[in-house]
Amino acid sequence: MKSFDLSSGASKLALALKQLDIKWNSATDTWNDGTAKGFHKEHIEPIMPEVKTTLEAIGRLAEVLARAARDVADEGGR
Repeated sequence: MKSFDLSSGASKLALALKQLDIKWNSATDTWNDGTAKGFHKEHIEPIMPEVKTTLEAIGRLAEVLARAARDVADEGGR
């Protein structure tokens, strides 16, 4: 049976979120006007909690899939 690896995708997503935050903080060193604040509020702020929620859901799904894989393996050994 094929196992599913959600951790590598989740790791990439977490890294991308961290890089976005770093790059945004760097950008605000030179771009810190009303347009920047509007962009941050409209585009950056909504992403952060959504991605964190998604990563938590991926973690829970990985646990469920691992449990299901163990259950299937146990059934096959009977």
